[in-house]
Amino acid sequence: MGYYKVLAIQNQDRALGYKGLYRSEPFPKAGKDKRFLSLWERYTQYLEPLLNMGITTELTLDELREYANLATQDTGDCYEVVFFNESCECPHEAEYYGIDVTGIGGYSIVGENFFNASNENGLFATLSEYFRVKANSNGLFNSVEDAMSFQTVLNDLNTLSPGCVEQEDWRILYVFKVS
Repeated sequence: MGYYKVLAIQNQDRALGYKGLYRSEPFPKAGKDKRFLSLWERYTQYLEPLLNMGITTELTLDELREYANLATQDTGDCYEVVFFNESCECPHEAEYYGIDVTGIGGYSIVGENFFNASNENGLFATLSEYFRVKANSNGLFNSVEDAMSFQTVLNDLNTLSPGCVEQEDWRILYVFKVS
């Protein structure tokens, strides 16, 4: 079973080009468009409550597209519909973005600029350098083996030094932009 989210095409506070799940979702600003508010209420009502994953089939694909378009008009940011799943299957015509490694609510250490060159020395610089070349132009992994390796490293770091990186239940999710 997969999930849908309506996400900002690019967040200024995320890694440049990152197209994973750790992007902002629409929040009504002006509140003048009743249809947008109605779709927003339904969208937020049906978010998977336990992990804030996304929604399944409560809104149709056309409604999700309409919601993304209305969100763009209301907020001034650009939004898109994404489908994500634990398998590399998408039931729609879609553009494959890659594989994200996420925690609760779609939090992604990849989306937090983990792969960017930094002034840090030592282990994190070495890990960043190693995994950066495995990321695609969307800031995500192309191969599940690379994503699993990254997931293992995150878990091992927390085992060796608790709090070294965020303690999460890291999941591997395939991300698609729905056409």
